[in-house]
Amino acid sequence: MPSAGKKIRVIIADDSALMRKVLKDALESDGSIEVIGEARNGIEAVNLTLSLNPDVVIMDVVMPRMDGITAIKEIMAKKPTPILVFSSITQEGSKAALDALEAGALEVIAKPGGLPTVKNLGDLAKELIRKVKILATIGTVKLTARLMLKRLRKPQRTATLLVPKKKEIPLAVPAPVVAFIASSTGGPQTLMRIVPKISSSIPAATLIVQHMPPLFTKSLAERLDRASQIKVVEASEDNTVLTGYGYVAPGGYHMLVKLKRGKPVIELDKGPKVHGVRPAADVTMKSIVKVWGSAIVAAVLTGMGRDGAEGAVEIKKAGGYVIAQDERTSIVWGMPRAVIERGAADVVLPVDKIGDEINRVLRLKVRRCPVKWAKLQIRSI
Repeated sequence: MPSAGKKIRVIIADDSALMRKVLKDALESDGSIEVIGEARNGIEAVNLTLSLNPDVVIMDVVMPRMDGITAIKEIMAKKPTPILVFSSITQEGSKAALDALEAGALEVIAKPGGLPTVKNLGDLAKELIRKVKILATIGTVKLTARLMLKRLRKPQRTATLLVPKKKEIPLAVPAPVVAFIASSTGGPQTLMRIVPKISSSIPAATLIVQHMPPLFTKSLAERLDRASQIKVVEASEDNTVLTGYGYVAPGGYHMLVKLKRGKPVIELDKGPKVHGVRPAADVTMKSIVKVWGSAIVAAVLTGMGRDGAEGAVEIKKAGGYVIAQDERTSIVWGMPRAVIERGAADVVLPVDKIGDEINRVLRLKVRRCPVKWAKLQIRSI
């Protein structure tokens, strides 16, 4: 983390000279950021990171000689540094970005397609500057400590190995209770340690808001689905919220739930960004309170800012249950801290205990479900 008054030092790794210039101009339009090095491939990115000690590295995925994912693994092994992935908005690009996040990168930003315009360059600059400033607050010390904890943890069978092959979800009916999960920076890795633990035997649905660009959320849903007991999909307009299913809010849309013809149905909204993001957790949380009332278990995970705090207050007022991730296991302890500071957290837990707690409280909520329209669903299960 840069000391007070010092600029945030950034390295850019991209094989395109034009893209490196676009990124440098965008970043240095903010006086608090300076680009201290440029790399044309992964080998140069690793060497520059080791020699220049940047606060943040921006990494393309597809590069000659050494790709971005391999470079990320080397950097995290030799000198843990906050890394922002810069990936194309394609199906292959989104999958590669998730591989990069699993390798140790912390954030992803979409590379603009086609010819740059004044508008998309302006939007890119704002997003780059915002995310670089977020990552610069993490620092190498916390990343190193987190990697040490991960290495010291006793080897366990992964969630993927514990989960049977995907099969048809039995008795998929409109969900009488719901789990809600919100996350941002560091979220994809954290979700992979929580969602696979959610039991498909509980008559509940799971709604997930992760701050990510369009298409990237589809790849995230597919990856969660392969590792999970529940069926995880990217949410679509007019999806009925069913038991045994998880719904990831699509990038670029707010996800709401409304009661239609006695069933909870998803609506997608292109309205203004909230807290600078779309999807925003607060939007979804406030809508589900109107549908499920106290029959909600919410978890607010790692991320910068306060998205999720207002929604957590509303869920708490309605009698729902709110979990906040603890500081030690959060990459960025902003969103969970905001929930705690508002007095909305029922419990503060490390990441490895959150999935079990969601299951425990969901079972209690099912037995005590107060939602009149949902009681009929419970009796039919």
